[in-house]
Amino acid sequence: MKIKMLPNWGKKLGFLVFIVSFFISGYKEFLQGITGCGPNSITFNYFENLCSDSVLHLFEVLAILGMFLYLFSREKIEDDYINKLRLESFQLTTLIGLIITIILYIISKDFKLKIEYFINLWLMFYLITFAIKKRIY
Repeated sequence: MKIKMLPNWGKKLGFLVFIVSFFISGYKEFLQGITGCGPNSITFNYFENLCSDSVLHLFEVLAILGMFLYLFSREKIEDDYINKLRLESFQLTTLIGLIITIILYIISKDFKLKIEYFINLWLMFYLITFAIKKRIY
């Protein structure tokens, strides 16, 4: 099955959107982790007024969309071999993601994470797997 891919310049645009959105959305949690202050701390009142939780959530969504743009953009040289590598990477990433999810469920039923963590982890793992497969073969 052939999937329509975005042009090659979508890789650059997707990477730029991902990097900018990722750093903006992670800034608040990064500062809380360094200082050890909780989310209701007075220290972050200025930042919370500047970027509310809904704006930060928007940037998290933009980071995921930027990564999708990157994933669905063509390579400079697109052939059947690249399509095969893309499919193998997708299968391996999905299999490992399911195994990790099952292991986490076995370890703790009350495991509480946002869905964006799993989406970002899956997308990044796919990109790493595809890059490694492309370099090896």
